Amino acid sequence: MRRHPILASCLVLLVLLIAAGAALAVLVRQELSPAGSHRSHKVLFAVIKDESLTQVADSLQARHLVRNGFLFKLFAETKQLQLELKPGKFELDPGMSLTEIVDVLKGPPLSQAFNVTVPDGLRLAQEAQLLQSDGLFSAASYLKVANSATSFPGITPLAGTPAGAGWEGLAFGDTYQVLPAVTPYQLLERQLQDFQTRLGQQINQGAAAVGLTPYQVVVLASIVSGEAATVTDRGLVAGVFFNRLRLGMMLQSDVTVLYAQSLAGNNGSAVNTQFASPYNTYRHVGLPPGPIDSPGASAIEAVLHPTASDYLYFLALPSGKVEYSVTLAQHNAQIQQAGLG
Repeated sequence: MRRHPILASCLVLLVLLIAAGAALAVLVRQELSPAGSHRSHKVLFAVIKDESLTQVADSLQARHLVRNGFLFKLFAETKQLQLELKPGKFELDPGMSLTEIVDVLKGPPLSQAFNVTVPDGLRLAQEAQLLQSDGLFSAASYLKVANSATSFPGITPLAGTPAGAGWEGLAFGDTYQVLPAVTPYQLLERQLQDFQTRLGQQINQGAAAVGLTPYQVVVLASIVSGEAATVTDRGLVAGVFFNRLRLGMMLQSDVTVLYAQSLAGNNGSAVNTQFASPYNTYRHVGLPPGPIDSPGASAIEAVLHPTASDYLYFLALPSGKVEYSVTLAQHNAQIQQAGLG
């Protein structure tokens, strides 16, 4: 029996349409799924006065809170979100479903306090970006306050702080309970108060015993924080740096160079040991002029109570392990053995 060519073509077209429809359905289902695979990091999302639903949807996609802003807008319209949208700040999470996001945006904006976490060991610039991503305020507005010699009631700069210095190194990393309308000045004030309350007395009382000013304790602790992750290694690394300082050797710390490069807009991981900066401890003997990050309690403790040894060198391996050596020859051998030379 001969098959009719038109009927055969229609059948093929029908199969293709069904297949395309199924593929489209899978794609739409994927695009409508939560942006994150699980509940993770809560952020503040701001809805501006007179902002359209299209603008809100685009902002949600830009903040990685939804996968597809256009599809979110279509979905939200079926829930009549455009009729109930209010300006203000809302707490959202990439793991929320579209229904959950719409329900939150339909509700009242936040007015009660919520928690924001700033890890220790971050540069001011990194803290600023984190706070911006959390929806608190712009990174630039935080840095404007933190990088200037802003005064705060009850906050006394550490002895040895250079005139006109900003607050790099002292914006303590912790979890803070804040209101949605918190300003950069208010949050930084909380961070400085936290630092002063938790570490100030310890630093002021212990600095002289290690031959440093209180401000220099923070400077060295910030380098130790960047170079070592564990309590044990921080104690040993601090000991290495003290040994080098006593002998008049340069610290030769990669993290100081990376910080210097970041000030010039280069946030890469490649270290240029010839980079011209007073923060480059491959070119200048002694400590850099200021901290390079905000050290936590364990890094401060390591500097105030360094582990005694004869080590003058250490090598941080990609695995996280740190190897120590007394001589340059031993150090170079470790580099070659690790395949880093």
